[in-house]
Amino acid sequence: MRKALNSKTINCLIHLDDELRKEHNLSLGHYIGIDICRDEGSKYHCTPDDAIVFAFTGMGGDHFAFDTKNGRIEDLEAASILFIQPMMFDNPVRPVAHHIRDLFSIFLTLKEFYILERFDRYQKESDMLEDIEKYYKESIVARQHEINFISERLQERLSIAPIPNVFKYITEIKGECTL
Repeated sequence: MRKALNSKTINCLIHLDDELRKEHNLSLGHYIGIDICRDEGSKYHCTPDDAIVFAFTGMGGDHFAFDTKNGRIEDLEAASILFIQPMMFDNPVRPVAHHIRDLFSIFLTLKEFYILERFDRYQKESDMLEDIEKYYKESIVARQHEINFISERLQERLSIAPIPNVFKYITEIKGECTL
């Protein structure tokens, strides 16, 4: 049985999704590239047992989940965020944010969640910047109006701001986290 997600941020995102559907006939997922679950999402073989799935990318089963640290973290707002890619057999689970609001701050900075998919390839910040330039910049520029529109709403609703140095932030999380 699927459980409702008990998170203030998730509830805010669901409310925003409802508004976007009503006012623009487009989902939040259209703007940010991930669909927020209204109830706990399905797990894959590689999803940690204690993780609570809250979003899917729609590609290859990739999903985001709260890391409850074997149930020790009950407040989902304080739980670390995992990016899980079932098709990445060697390393399918990656920590990407200290908490859900930071995940959306990362989006404000990168403007694309799928850059997180390639993060293990980056040895230094310049590698990330070159990769974004080569593989993501054209799409980001083409979607700039929509990205600005949704970024403003995310900042207003979640009281968040872009993370100044995403490379350093995620590198530190990778070093801190034990799965």
